[in-house]
Amino acid sequence: MQYIIDRIEQEIAICEEESGAMVKLPLKELPKGSREGDVLFQINGAFQFDGEETNRRRQKMREKLNRLIK
Repeated sequence: MQYIIDRIEQEIAICEEESGAMVKLPLKELPKGSREGDVLFQINGAFQFDGEETNRRRQKMREKLNRLIK
């Protein structure tokens, strides 16, 4: 399952699941240095950072922003 970190509140990461549902995950269970916008996936109960998907999504958002401000 894939999760996108929407925001971080104290020691909790509010994440969006693939289904669109929002879930609260303890920050201590996520990879060190996790931040808003990161894409994570879960394998055997452990969360892992998906750098390729995170970068793809960030690039897509940059492109949208650039189109809006032009």
